[in-house]
Amino acid sequence: MRLQPVELPATVAPCRLTHPSLLALLDGTAAPAQTQGHATACAITLRYELELKLLSAMPGLRQEAARLLAARAAGSFLAIHPAAVRRAVERTPLVQLCERMAGNIAPDEAGLREAWELLQREAGAPMPAQAPDDRALAQARQLWPLAASVECLLAQGGDERLALDPATGLNRYGCAPHPRPDLVAFGSCTASSISPQGLLAAEALRHDLLAAALAGSAGSAIEDASRATADRLLAHFGVAGEASAMLVASGTDAALLITALIAAAHPSEPVTSIIMSPSETGTGVPEAVQAHHFSSVSASGEPVPKTAPLDGIPGSPALQTIALRDALGRPYGDDAIASACEAAVTRAAAVGHVVLHAIDGSKTGLTAPDRATCRRLQAAFGDRLSIVIDACQVRIEPMLIRDYVRHGCCVLITGSKFFAAPGFCGAVLAPLPLARRLAASGALPAGLRAYASGTGGLVARRCPGLLLRWAAALHSMQNFAAVPHDQVRAAIDRMGAAVRSMVMRNPRLSLVQAPRPSGAGWSDRSSVISFAVRSAEGAWLPAEALRPIYLALAADSSEPCQIGQPVSLGSPALGALRIAFSADQLGSLWDGGSSLRLVFSKLEALLC
Repeated sequence: MRLQPVELPATVAPCRLTHPSLLALLDGTAAPAQTQGHATACAITLRYELELKLLSAMPGLRQEAARLLAARAAGSFLAIHPAAVRRAVERTPLVQLCERMAGNIAPDEAGLREAWELLQREAGAPMPAQAPDDRALAQARQLWPLAASVECLLAQGGDERLALDPATGLNRYGCAPHPRPDLVAFGSCTASSISPQGLLAAEALRHDLLAAALAGSAGSAIEDASRATADRLLAHFGVAGEASAMLVASGTDAALLITALIAAAHPSEPVTSIIMSPSETGTGVPEAVQAHHFSSVSASGEPVPKTAPLDGIPGSPALQTIALRDALGRPYGDDAIASACEAAVTRAAAVGHVVLHAIDGSKTGLTAPDRATCRRLQAAFGDRLSIVIDACQVRIEPMLIRDYVRHGCCVLITGSKFFAAPGFCGAVLAPLPLARRLAASGALPAGLRAYASGTGGLVARRCPGLLLRWAAALHSMQNFAAVPHDQVRAAIDRMGAAVRSMVMRNPRLSLVQAPRPSGAGWSDRSSVISFAVRSAEGAWLPAEALRPIYLALAADSSEPCQIGQPVSLGSPALGALRIAFSADQLGSLWDGGSSLRLVFSKLEALLC
């Protein structure tokens, strides 16, 4: 749907119109409280008008329903902003109404009629003379789940890591559900705030979902969009007709899902999960690959007993880990890791089924075991071994993912790392023969119902937020696919050389080794560069001591800098910070030299 440009009245500053239907509030805390409060109220009113314009153009939607839903969208838009912004807003009657309409549960019929009466008095625009009839009220309730603002929906459908801090409007990773043009962003290996282009892609999908829901139901619209999203992912990686794409909230959810399904398919034998160093994957992964709840709240918002086994899984898979670095943070060689993996698989396969969780692109860029070892183990152990490839960073060319799938490996991906979509859009790419065997093993285990629904072509529990986040990721994936590989390789080399040079200039910093597979592809180069930091006394700092530095870089209100969060390197006593390049950065002619210099100058000041 195309809307005509809308000019902003001067009275609505501080705000920015990023699209005819997208309005972003800016930080106005420096303005006098009265001025800021009035401006914010104007911005909420304008958001109501913009949403109303969108909904009014939707064929078949009653105007009365459109106005009620526009108030819902404006209220949810205000709700995602920091507490200081929300406290300062001037409470006009329309703003008060919008706030009341912000909840995810639609008011009852009496509440909607009361809201309508207030709109008639306060909307400031010509209103239909008639009150909403039963059909209009039914439409409002029907579209209610999708009528929140796109920013609000982007923050839904994840566990507590996605929840916004009321004080800051940011999630646990320091990211917002709206663009942050002031942010110097080199943290895509951890998480990202959505780009303006990604936000428009997400908003376009929300338009489509609203139209589809009006023609049918919100549930069917979300299910159809889930299938279409899965199909686009399969097409992007060239495995349409060869794999099933199962959408999940995060990479950790993906590890939980596939491990639990494999365990459920082998009810009569012990299952062992073998993972690479947890510090190189994720803190929740050890629990997930044992088919345990890894958080106290699932992505569906359902409370779950953290660390407890999932119901319906016959026993918990045993856990073995393979170290990737020694106590000094040095990576072990491919041969040493291959030998350790082979020994672990041999022991576990002697008593039951084995799930080897290999990794292609860890938090610090490692691949382990190497691809040749995975092939050799598959040939040696056959049906006793399932290999799952953690490619959640997706700093990997599609042809390599295609090769994994064709060799019978499941591949875990996300759109929220390299492709810099908002956090919590994951998927499992399962080869069709395996997907069919898993589907044939029976109903979805009871414990997984808090994370996914259905069998076979599994999709996440009905969640528009997940689909909107994937829409942003797919937009980035589509653009990046058109960039010549030699341009990407050159960008990684140029930007990587700049980072390494800046690290080596500071005696308090030291590069962390992260060998990549040898080859001519762009994914055989490091797009994540890690570095350790010394204290003033000369001791290497652990990850917990690096976290205040990481947070201080991002907390600068004038020039916030976001880098990859600290990770441990082989030992809790040694940590590293990370600089990561995203697909959008590598795919453009953007020169990040000045931004990189800003990061390292701030880092130097913090270390003084």
